[in-house]
Amino acid sequence: MKALVFEGPRNMQYKEVPTPEPGIGEVRIKVKAVSICGSDSGGYKGGSAMRTPGLIMGHEFSGVIDKLGPDVDGLVPGQRVGAVTNLFCENCRDCREGRQNVCVNRAIIGTTMPKYGPYPGAMADYVIAPAKKIIPLPDHVSFNEAALAEPLSISLRATKHVKDIVGRTVLVYGAGPIGLLAMQCLRARDASRIIAVDVVDARLDMARECGATDIVNSKTQDVVKFVEEMTNAEGVDIVFDAVGAPETINNGVEIVRCGGTVVWIGLAVPVFEFDYKHAVCKEITFQCTYMYTAEMEEGIELIASGKMDVGKIITGTYPMSEGAKHFELIAKGESSDIKIILVND
Repeated sequence: MKALVFEGPRNMQYKEVPTPEPGIGEVRIKVKAVSICGSDSGGYKGGSAMRTPGLIMGHEFSGVIDKLGPDVDGLVPGQRVGAVTNLFCENCRDCREGRQNVCVNRAIIGTTMPKYGPYPGAMADYVIAPAKKIIPLPDHVSFNEAALAEPLSISLRATKHVKDIVGRTVLVYGAGPIGLLAMQCLRARDASRIIAVDVVDARLDMARECGATDIVNSKTQDVVKFVEEMTNAEGVDIVFDAVGAPETINNGVEIVRCGGTVVWIGLAVPVFEFDYKHAVCKEITFQCTYMYTAEMEEGIELIASGKMDVGKIITGTYPMSEGAKHFELIAKGESSDIKIILVND
């Protein structure tokens, strides 16, 4: 089969590799759509220990079951499916207590995990997945939409950490895929105002389509001043940071109201200087959020019901054979796409 193989920083090769065979309890999926995640592009640039040379990336995908391994029941070849790509152990304390998203023993399809090692992903003609992780797709959910169920699940979990959103004023840093999908989730939960902040006007235009009531380009506008004027200097109720840069994190402390909540999603930098005293004096609640547990199944249901229009953030669909070019355009900051889908030639 053909696959995009990560050979090292800034080196992605589309080449022939062995076609995988499903083992016990596994299925082989013919890939119909796979999207490029921000973590994939970070790994491509050499910035992630979860992407090691020789890896086939791709953890946001959908396709058709091509072959069943031994001891697989309830699934059939030709079935349209997505897959939960977080393969947790089910036995550790975190798994038992409902935190499967942080299981230290887990594998993630399309990544290299510390304890498990590499698990080939879906930037290929075929991908292997455990049968118990398969999610059947309704006929009216497209393959492209289904590929975005995984990032939707991350945004969905992030917004679920805050119980009281109805009628609240919320600011979202970052109008990339995770931020945009978070805006859709916030709109569905009846936030009264959703302020989107980004540095790219095209992404802010998309934020409007995804539910933002106000947009701010932080390159040309002062976010703190904007919030002060909007809220009569009280601050917003909730901040969702889908960037994770020092400026956004510290500005979140500045613009959230006393007793407000800041949810950290983005992972732009591992270490930064933080205005700790100001945060303490405002009695801010900080909530970290990572990946998902059961939100992928919920996300597919929301897409199927029409409550989430994930397809609108897909701005480019390209052949898998051109994948290396698009990884490089993203790395150079020259891609105008918000979310890219790769399809097999």
